Amino acid sequence: KDIKGIIYNSAKQYAKNTAFILKHKEDKKVTYENITYKKLLQDINAFGTQLYEMGLKDKRIAIVGRNRYEWVITHLSNLLGGIVSIPLDKELQVDELESCLERSKADVVVFDEKKKKANIEEIKKRQNTKLQTYICMTEKEGYQNFWDLKAQGEKLIKQGKKEYTKAKIDENKMGILLFTSGTTSKSKAVMLSQNNIASNVY
Repeated sequence: KDIKGIIYNSAKQYAKNTAFILKHKEDKKVTYENITYKKLLQDINAFGTQLYEMGLKDKRIAIVGRNRYEWVITHLSNLLGGIVSIPLDKELQVDELESCLERSKADVVVFDEKKKKANIEEIKKRQNTKLQTYICMTEKEGYQNFWDLKAQGEKLIKQGKKEYTKAKIDENKMGILLFTSGTTSKSKAVMLSQNNIASNVY
């Protein structure tokens, strides 16, 4: 009925199968890391637990950046915690990006440092949105860092925090706010429930 059911089912049935392969590049040395479905769920729960700890339950979190693991974990953490996820096109220019953040009433933005740092800094300076928290997908001065937050979430889970993992999902409530590509005017916001997406996946 919802994304949480799909992810938990995959983590149970295909626990040791590879869900993602991450490429790490250090100088000229390239290594690859296999992320199993079991590890994927652990990472989602860790990041999501920290989001709850930050008071973001029932809030709206926007994501903007390239196709990468941090993007996936943020989006799925939102959905498994009943947080409204707002995926935004990484190619949006600063004014359109600001418009989407403003119209979606996003409380938080998780962004890709290479594509969006300058735009995010400009939006932060203008103060036209209701954004309270800015999270960078890697370490950048002046911003909270995705990996640090995930590590904090892992500690909280070890300490017995279960509010996030026990969260019940209302599959018919708006779970994703998706913006269409605006060809002639501003992009339009489409409200999707988790049941909409889960039905398609099923």
